[in-house]
Amino acid sequence: MLPLSSRRVGNIVQRGLMLTLLSGVAWTGGPSGPVQAQDASQTVTLDTLSVEGTGNGRNAAGNQPGGAVGPVRGYVATESRVATKTDTPIVETAQSISVIGRKQIEDQNALTLNQALRYSPGVTTEQRGGAGATRLDQFYIRGFAAPLFLDGLPLPGSRDATPSVDPYRVERVDIIKGPASVLYGQSGPGGIVNLVSKVPRFTQHGEIFVQGGGFSEVRGGFDVGGPIPAEAGPLADQFAYRVVGLGWKGDGPAVTTQVERFFINPSLTWRPSTDTSLTIIGNYQRDPFSGFYGGVPAVGSLFPRNFGNGSIGRLPVDFYDGDRNIERSDRTQASISYIFDHRVNENLRFHSAGRYLRTEGNYRSVYSSFDEVSNGPFTSGPTLGRFVGGTRVGIDAYTIDSNAVATFDTGIFAHTALVGVDHRTFETRTLSGPFVPAPSLNLLNPNYEMNIAFPAFTADARITSEQTGVYFQDQIKFDRLVLTLGGRYDVARQSGPTRTLATGAIANQNVPSDAFTGRASLLYLFDNGFAPYVSYSEAFEPIVNGRIFDTAFGTAGRVPDPVTSDQFEAGIKYQPPGTDILLTAAAFDIRRSNATQTDPTPGRGAFVVQTGAVGVQGVEFEARANLSENLTLIGGVSLLDIRNVADITNTRNALTGQNVPLLGRSPVQVPDTTISMFADYRFLDGPLIGLGLGGGVRYLGSSWGDPANTFKVPESVLVDALATYDLKYIDPTLQGFTMQVNVQNLLDEQYVTGCFGYSGCYYGLPRTVYATLRYRW
Repeated sequence: MLPLSSRRVGNIVQRGLMLTLLSGVAWTGGPSGPVQAQDASQTVTLDTLSVEGTGNGRNAAGNQPGGAVGPVRGYVATESRVATKTDTPIVETAQSISVIGRKQIEDQNALTLNQALRYSPGVTTEQRGGAGATRLDQFYIRGFAAPLFLDGLPLPGSRDATPSVDPYRVERVDIIKGPASVLYGQSGPGGIVNLVSKVPRFTQHGEIFVQGGGFSEVRGGFDVGGPIPAEAGPLADQFAYRVVGLGWKGDGPAVTTQVERFFINPSLTWRPSTDTSLTIIGNYQRDPFSGFYGGVPAVGSLFPRNFGNGSIGRLPVDFYDGDRNIERSDRTQASISYIFDHRVNENLRFHSAGRYLRTEGNYRSVYSSFDEVSNGPFTSGPTLGRFVGGTRVGIDAYTIDSNAVATFDTGIFAHTALVGVDHRTFETRTLSGPFVPAPSLNLLNPNYEMNIAFPAFTADARITSEQTGVYFQDQIKFDRLVLTLGGRYDVARQSGPTRTLATGAIANQNVPSDAFTGRASLLYLFDNGFAPYVSYSEAFEPIVNGRIFDTAFGTAGRVPDPVTSDQFEAGIKYQPPGTDILLTAAAFDIRRSNATQTDPTPGRGAFVVQTGAVGVQGVEFEARANLSENLTLIGGVSLLDIRNVADITNTRNALTGQNVPLLGRSPVQVPDTTISMFADYRFLDGPLIGLGLGGGVRYLGSSWGDPANTFKVPESVLVDALATYDLKYIDPTLQGFTMQVNVQNLLDEQYVTGCFGYSGCYYGLPRTVYATLRYRW
């Protein structure tokens, strides 16, 4: 466990108390008054109603409004499955959870997952800046990269063919913070993000929208569905459908680049009874263009650059370091999924989900060379060194997860027991080659159409990654005390050949890995809505490269143990009775251990040792509130102290040219502080009836820009704005039409989201304005 000095904790908590946006505000609004009793002699005729249960969402599918995987009311979710795989109230879950609902996604006009996560405390997004946001869903949770799940099933990652999920096909986004291997298998210490698909409803609904703005972009989409019409047959009332589609085309954030996407996402639900449901979801998506993946050197973005000829300054935010004849990020993905839920009786439920996904990516790029000598702190002149390379990747991913939930009592204890098994197989074929020097770019007179030769592929790797896990969990209640215990055992393996194309030589990989992970937590729910808790959780990540010197395994050595992570967390949640407010605060201590480093023993340079460790201490605060029918808000604060706590390796100090130890230094691209607040207000009467105004502020603290910690990326403050209008108040015939305008980075601040060294920094998006016309019925 990372030593938790009283001074460091005191400083963190003091900063948190000064910066927190949380306040206990009582909700003055409420539901309609009680229904008055009618005289029994009166006859009342009611219209036919189509009723979908809301309640607490504990139905076969759990996807009704307010449910654990259903639509979120306003900005406040009350239940989530992400931390327990059971329909558990968030206030009773002893680990930090954030849930982003459909309303927040729409109000903030989040076009990518990175944008949807911007206002979540502990989550930092867009490490590759605005340029890479449409290409890859890259983000950190509590300082670490985190895996992405869709409907509880993992999505494969390989960069150039990684599937991308458009927020428009998502009902909600659930985030669990901290190690989560006990239910999800191999994952990092920061947590996971689970996207929940839009699924059919047994109520007719529909919407279409068209949007313009940004970088000469045009987007449009539709979302229609409901029950199958009764005239379709005797079983029609058991089926519901939904079809979601979107098209997007425009320029990219950098000059000469483009963004283009379209997808179609049909789904069908069969619900033969209130106890059973089966949903089939299909998806096809094409991303022929997705901006670019390049960056800028620190000298020329963070620091002024002497370009020569008397020109001193910084590169523009739309700077492009590539070549349009080479640039390519062409991705196609298709999938078919099922979600099955069955309630055997009041005490036993069964859930199963599975997916087959195929994705293909063709990536080519010319980019700034990651060379601290030519692109380092003393760089000057108009010339930018570059490299060229790429890959062609195909992935077949098979995933399945099945579990049973039983509720029962043993004396004075009430149990909710979960037992399950999941499996994943990711088959990846990668054609790759060397990244070789490319012609330099004249920054004062850039030529983006050079005759650059693309290097031929030299290797063909066909790798299969498999994992099977068995997990169990028991949520034990005694009065208002909740004890949760869980454990999991995983067996994983990565294997397959890599062929050298020039010689036909084959190198086979066969790396097994297994691990047991656990979790334990204790929470007490007071009558006044306060719920303090403590928890401990673990995670593991297999290591597939390197061997450890061990005479028992011969000259080849042995496979390294998995990277392990553990977290201690203490917090408190507060949900004032009778309100739609949820306030949370947490302090945590994470340690990630067993990272590999080159063996320093003479004669063992081909081997590795497992001595690397990173520690994180921090506090988080989050507020979510539907204060009334017309006012919703969210706020969050995150304070992190992250550093290498065990390490034997050195890194180069680009200022002095000397090697310095990594021990005690902080990783790059992780802001020490983030603060955010967003509010939305709708006028329900008076002369401004129909108008909605909102906006938010995001503060990104400073982060280290290189491993040697010789420079920092400065803090930035970003402002977003929102205006909506319900057009029926202009003309009743426009019922269902709304107009919305979003401005991101309203003040047009030029900022850098992060750097990994002097040679690689990334601009954030400049001011963007989008106007949206939407029609719902």
